[in-house]
Amino acid sequence: GADITEEGGTGAHLVFPIRSVISALLAAADQPPPAMVTAGTTWLGVATTAIPMGLAFGTAMQNGLVILPETIRYQFTFSRYIMLKMFLAATISSCASFALLSLLAPKRFQRAREVYFGCGSDKSMTAAAAGGAMLGAGMAIGGACPGMVIVQLGCGVPNAGYTFAGGLLGAATYGAFEPTFKRMLHGPMRQRKMDEMAGTSFATFALGFAGLLVAVVGLIEYLVPWTSDLPIFATPWKSAWPPILSGAIIGSLQVPAILGLGDTLGSSSAYMTVLSQALLTPSLEGAYQHITSFKRGADNWWQVVYLGASMLGSYLSSQSMGTYGAAQGLDPVTGVLGGFLMLFGSRVASGCTSGHGLSGMAMLSLPSVVAVCGMFGCAIACGVTMSAIGAYGGYQ
Repeated sequence: GADITEEGGTGAHLVFPIRSVISALLAAADQPPPAMVTAGTTWLGVATTAIPMGLAFGTAMQNGLVILPETIRYQFTFSRYIMLKMFLAATISSCASFALLSLLAPKRFQRAREVYFGCGSDKSMTAAAAGGAMLGAGMAIGGACPGMVIVQLGCGVPNAGYTFAGGLLGAATYGAFEPTFKRMLHGPMRQRKMDEMAGTSFATFALGFAGLLVAVVGLIEYLVPWTSDLPIFATPWKSAWPPILSGAIIGSLQVPAILGLGDTLGSSSAYMTVLSQALLTPSLEGAYQHITSFKRGADNWWQVVYLGASMLGSYLSSQSMGTYGAAQGLDPVTGVLGGFLMLFGSRVASGCTSGHGLSGMAMLSLPSVVAVCGMFGCAIACGVTMSAIGAYGGYQ
């Protein structure tokens, strides 16, 4: 592949030149997407990196109890804050990890960054916002996100299999009609990296952004201590970890992801890889070329292995902490609908809660910020509406 040069110095001030960012955003215009850079993941990397990462991810998610459908749903009605604390802590940790790698392993970091920005590079900001909104609606309805569904399966959340099935259906629907959706969603922006838009180094912007989020999550923890925010069956430290600790562990997985896999955290592509195995003949592969593109190679399969290991990590940790099967699940219809919206939205936006929320925002991707705003905005609207009409009952 082409050589990727290092960025300039670290900068002198941790400030956000907001005027420069806004000016660059207003000046953005369409241009042909850049050539795709592949991660270059090896099967050795999958075995030595993706499996331990998945075990850690599943353990941290389960022990932080963010995997409970009620935890996700109640976040969007502002009745519980476990999910938000974990999400922000994971984003902070991702920012710090990326900033460190940009200074200590700049070539590897830059290559992984180009891999990230190559995904969905031909899509518009409208696609990011609309896909994020559909993902958020699915989260509010289904009480999960694409990667979390697999962790729910591991720790025995009732009916999580229906949410997973709905996710596969959503991925299949997008994949089957991808040429049409691609024409509708086309429209890349000339500038997508916020540090370049602001005229500063990556490390400067990332650490400044992380500092801002530290203040936010610190305030939330001060107002709502994690020990007062747990479900009735949980005991602090014995059967539940602080969500900030769990989030910090998850975000730190970006380091082995880049060094061992050449990629960043994500989950929704794994559904496409699983789905693609149903294309058994060359004629089917030719008819569904977008789905087929996920079928082979370590670049595609590492997420499947990673999520499979996360299921095992979730199972082992829930058994050791005595919380296996303690969660309440959703009814099958709700699970399927939520799963469908989550994965369909993720594919429209070219990223999920991990891909856009943790990796994208920490990579300083403007489309990811737009997608996350759409995700939380729509999730809150759906959550408040469903709670108001009494649709947030029916746990099983």
